[in-house]
Amino acid sequence: MPFYVAIRTISPFLYVLAGTAAYFLPGWAAYPVFGLAALLDTALVAMVAFHLPVGDALDTLGFLATIDVAASAFYVALILTMVGMALLTAWLFNRFRADVTLASPTAVAFAALAVVGLDVVVNQPFMDAPPAFDSAVLQNDLTAETIAASGHNLLFVVVEGLGAFADPQDRALLSQILQKETLGGRYQLTSGTTRYSGSTTGAAARELCGHWGSWRDFLGDQPIDCLPRRLSEKGLSTHAFHGYSREMFLRYHWYPQIGFQHSTFMEDMAAEIPSPTPSRCGTVFKGLCDTEIAGVLDSALKADPDRQKFVYFLTLNTHIPYEPSASDRLGCATMAPAIGNRTVCELTNLWSDLFRSLAAVARDPDLPPTDILIVGDHQTPLWERAARRHFKPGLVDWYLLRSTSPGLAAAGTGTTSGAGAR
Repeated sequence: MPFYVAIRTISPFLYVLAGTAAYFLPGWAAYPVFGLAALLDTALVAMVAFHLPVGDALDTLGFLATIDVAASAFYVALILTMVGMALLTAWLFNRFRADVTLASPTAVAFAALAVVGLDVVVNQPFMDAPPAFDSAVLQNDLTAETIAASGHNLLFVVVEGLGAFADPQDRALLSQILQKETLGGRYQLTSGTTRYSGSTTGAAARELCGHWGSWRDFLGDQPIDCLPRRLSEKGLSTHAFHGYSREMFLRYHWYPQIGFQHSTFMEDMAAEIPSPTPSRCGTVFKGLCDTEIAGVLDSALKADPDRQKFVYFLTLNTHIPYEPSASDRLGCATMAPAIGNRTVCELTNLWSDLFRSLAAVARDPDLPPTDILIVGDHQTPLWERAARRHFKPGLVDWYLLRSTSPGLAAAGTGTTSGAGAR
């Protein structure tokens, strides 16, 4: 595809198999057979685009009831196009069924291999090789020991789809928002990139547990040795916030397993009266608004100020397909946008809204000494080639605001055990 990225390496063989099966079946059976091939084709494209391993992709089907696919015109158009092409292919197959025996199996196989080879060559720049392990936590030596010894709270924000900008000027649109918070000497800002593997839950495994993995690794009944658990053992209060359903990826189950003492989801915040998060954001994944949850984080960090806290926030609103921000600060809809590609500009505008809300938390004069780490979960699954070129393959950005204020006395004297997040 000349303008879009849709990795379909296995797809040609699906249709060859569908055609072979349809030849030995009644004419009417060609329609469901090619329909099934199209369904698998679409699922594989989505699986690769959203960085989902096969096992995770299959298990994700169980959460389809929590999302609204019809809210995205793009997804609806894609599904209708794939169904239409499958029906057309089945009709053409039946129309020329008598000529199928004249086709050379060898030629068909080579044709399929040629398409596979072309797909690999064209999409190679966008394919991720399995990386060596890395994380923002590892790079910044954020162990349970160093965090507890600092006496600072740690606000850890994992940002949906925040990749590593290829152009430093694009990156500066976000970093300059945080840089302003260093002017009074209250914070120091550092930044960098880290490798990623997998989807959003892979980021939790990477940053919180010190290994590549996914939510399926945390479904047992035993406590798991991860950073939140180690911090809780050292006396810190550990909190997790997310503006979507607690059911998605069974986070309500495994957040406590990895050490979060308090988990707060959309259902919890929406039930509060008066609600601290009255608005709703997003399309297919419609949930609470990240910028409003920032106020909830601020309150959580200020509560019980004499106790050190680890607060984890997984954002939502920049999930593809996204809903553009109502405030176009980057001029994305104008003749002079801050970023030339409309999609990347609108996403960066949404990220800038989030960064401003987090900067407001950092600026709160009543906030106890708090370090703020912001890191992307994975690169945004952008379909346009022009948009994908704005990001470095296989990397995500991170930003760390370190408080220069003296911290609380070292919290607790708990012990750690096992291997995982250090």
